[in-house]
Amino acid sequence: MQQEQKPFFSPLPNNLQINESEYVKAEICITMADAIARTTNNSVYIIDYNRKNFLYVSSNPLFLCGRTTKEVKEKGYGFYFEVVPPEEIHKLMEINEAGFRFYYEQPSEKRLALTIEYDFHICTSQRHKHLIHHKLTPILLSDKGDIWLALCTVSLSPNKDSGEVLVSDNTCTDRYVYSFKGKRWRKQPEIILSEREKEILQLSVKGLSNVEIGESLYIDANTVKFHKKKLFEKLHAENITEAVGIAAYLRLI
Repeated sequence: MQQEQKPFFSPLPNNLQINESEYVKAEICITMADAIARTTNNSVYIIDYNRKNFLYVSSNPLFLCGRTTKEVKEKGYGFYFEVVPPEEIHKLMEINEAGFRFYYEQPSEKRLALTIEYDFHICTSQRHKHLIHHKLTPILLSDKGDIWLALCTVSLSPNKDSGEVLVSDNTCTDRYVYSFKGKRWRKQPEIILSEREKEILQLSVKGLSNVEIGESLYIDANTVKFHKKKLFEKLHAENITEAVGIAAYLRLI
């Protein structure tokens, strides 16, 4: 099993040379992750790329697949081999390696700003499996700029099957999608919202209906619906709540 896990850490160096005294910082990260876990429905865990294990695992049952947090922590990446369908394991390894290679192409000052997200299945039992949405972002780097600790969040995916693999730069609106066929990353076209679309999103945050938004902007409610439809297409959102969340995440409003 240990041999099989190696691709999950490629192309990271085998030894990050993290001094044990540095783990005081890790304890602070664990405390923060636990606080986050108590305020969200998402599962939260921390990967330690120095010790090559899970430093923290929240008690949310979505990610645990019937196991205890202690069992998942002890298994580390071996946990994936137990709960991810065999046909998706190699895809997961490819995502991991492609993500690291993208990361190493970036200047060290940008590396903490990157987040990678993707969907894959986990088996909660022999007959049931869930499609989860997985996000990973670095929280601590080694002195050489390698990822030491990464925070991961897991939620149920709204999609029907595994979809795009995306890397976002949280300092700007840049997003990159991975091509399994071409084995490369390509930058997505920049999403540009019109002033009217931004106004509708901002008024939607206040909980206004289409009629109320129309009255505020002196336009018909059907025109509001038209603009919302365009917003959903641009942001790949299913509803206005999701559109607002995506727009805020991408710093578009």
